[in-house]
Amino acid sequence: MRLEQLTRSHEWWDYKTPQVLSLAYATVLMANASMFEMLKPGFLTVFLSLVAMALYASIINDFTDLEIDLACGKSNMMQHLKPVFRLLLMLASLVVVMIAAAFIYPNICGVIFYLLITLSISLYSFHPVRLKKRGIWGVISCASAEHLFPTLFSIAVIAFYAHFKLNVWWLIAAGTLSLMYGIRGILWHQFLDRENDIQSGTKTFAATTTPQLFNNYIYLIMAIELIALATVLVMMNLIYPILFLGLYLFYLLLQKLLFNTKVIVIISPKNEDFQILMQDYYILFLPISLLLFAAVTQPLGWVALAIHLLLFHQRLIVIMQDGLHITRRLFYKIKN
Repeated sequence: MRLEQLTRSHEWWDYKTPQVLSLAYATVLMANASMFEMLKPGFLTVFLSLVAMALYASIINDFTDLEIDLACGKSNMMQHLKPVFRLLLMLASLVVVMIAAAFIYPNICGVIFYLLITLSISLYSFHPVRLKKRGIWGVISCASAEHLFPTLFSIAVIAFYAHFKLNVWWLIAAGTLSLMYGIRGILWHQFLDRENDIQSGTKTFAATTTPQLFNNYIYLIMAIELIALATVLVMMNLIYPILFLGLYLFYLLLQKLLFNTKVIVIISPKNEDFQILMQDYYILFLPISLLLFAAVTQPLGWVALAIHLLLFHQRLIVIMQDGLHITRRLFYKIKN
């Protein structure tokens, strides 16, 4: 079995990790540290630790969802293993996480945030708590495990190696932004999978409500996220992320005007092209803007940019293809 299958990297690599890293990049710049020098051990520690956590999350998710997945006809990597090997695999993944935590020490804040990721994932998955089936608590625990605590962990690691005193307001702003974005992400997934969850009896938040009733809360979540984003941008005090925000919004506007792409906050329409508001900014435009600033202002800063683009290039390729389609459509409209 490949590491990609064990960690389910296709579910989070390009869509969650860059958002977490972007706030770590911002922390490097706020600390006036070298992006290149933070590659090792700072970002290497973040990267390896989060891969270990993804391994644990994927294994316990399959371990605890086995019966439900089989009932729905869904593939589960545990189904081909004997019960004793399932248990051993789960325990081995937990050992890997504990080893990662030991390497993070003596960074106390980093260890605490890292263990909080583990706790959130465990409470979300394991009986008798199993927050996955407990409505809004499942949404919060999942968003905390996938966005909030990984962001705070990555900031704590970078601050430790950059000898930068952690700013409580920076942690609050970055954490709130990540939590709200994470909540939108898990709710999008839950409403997309709502019918399957109802059929299997899984009481997720989306399965216990309707899109119509939930509409009243969508814009409150988005408003809190935008306030947090504005705070983050002000605290960074850099022009590049703001310019790239304008570029992203212009791209979104052209997609809407030229291709009638629907921009959604959480709930996606059926049989329509759509984009989740701010997703591409967090996972592409924001991290690239910060790394581009480092590339322009720091010796060897371009190395960090090159490594990031090498690791997270899939969405960039899609955006470049979209840009080509936009250019062709605009040329066609001008010509005719």
